[in-house]
Amino acid sequence: MAFTDLREWLGRLDKDGELRRITAEVDWDRELGAIARRVLEKKGPALLFENIKGYKTGRCTKLVTGVLGDRRRLALALGFPKDVPNRELVQYVMQKNREKTPPVIVRTGPVKEHILRGDRIDQTEFPVPKWHFKEGGRYIHTFSAIVTRDPDTRAMNAGIYRGMIGKRDTTPMLLIKGGQHWGQHFVKYSERGQPMPVACVIGWDPIMPFLAGSPIPAGVSEWDVMGAYRGEPAELVRCESVDLEVPATAEIVIEGVIHDDPARWELEGPFGEFTGYVSDVPTPRPTMEITCITHRTDPIFQGCLRGHCPAPTARTA
Repeated sequence: MAFTDLREWLGRLDKDGELRRITAEVDWDRELGAIARRVLEKKGPALLFENIKGYKTGRCTKLVTGVLGDRRRLALALGFPKDVPNRELVQYVMQKNREKTPPVIVRTGPVKEHILRGDRIDQTEFPVPKWHFKEGGRYIHTFSAIVTRDPDTRAMNAGIYRGMIGKRDTTPMLLIKGGQHWGQHFVKYSERGQPMPVACVIGWDPIMPFLAGSPIPAGVSEWDVMGAYRGEPAELVRCESVDLEVPATAEIVIEGVIHDDPARWELEGPFGEFTGYVSDVPTPRPTMEITCITHRTDPIFQGCLRGHCPAPTARTA
């Protein structure tokens, strides 16, 4: 089932009682993350925050989280009723992951409504939370599709990797050479003495983060597999400053490059992991240097709570 964009998906969640609009003021600094954690614990709905402290006006005033935080919503995203058995979902995913429908390139789209370069680039204009109180900063990439391209085959990859706001135009990221697919791309660019082009896509069809976080084989583009799930090709537009393509109806796209030069890296971490622990002390990481941001009018920022607090220690009598 294809959703045109994040907004159509939120409309479906609203219709099915799977979205709650939060109109009370909420602080992006830890309070928002604490609310999201409590709702996830109770298997509650997705949350659309519409009154974020410090972001009542400006470039971006809304944040959504938890859109795939329960199997009910995953079922809806895949075109099934909310109560579909797990077996049917698994069989469907195993089948679709073997299919491909290549994307098409279109001239432009809503994500090009605003194009920011140079001194106009400022990540803090978006309501990026500090999700956990022990984290090292504001993690802008928790549910983004991070797009890179193999310089040899030109096949694109879309994965989910964490990234923290450094300066207004830099993002240190957990990028490990030769590790996940983008780490393999990074090694190839490094061997060529070139920075790696990157595009971070925030907010689109829910199949994007689902597949970006799935084990699609190396060399297979997630955009091809997304087309198979959607039953129609993904419409992509060319980026403004890097040689990559991204969904034309995305909410926000952040473009840039990453150099394999430790002198240009910045500190990243700690980060609240899915295991319930905080990982790493602040560590120098490969850093994305932002060259352009494009976004829709009145964009909706999207992120997710990646970790949780450890369970309390049981008391003994």
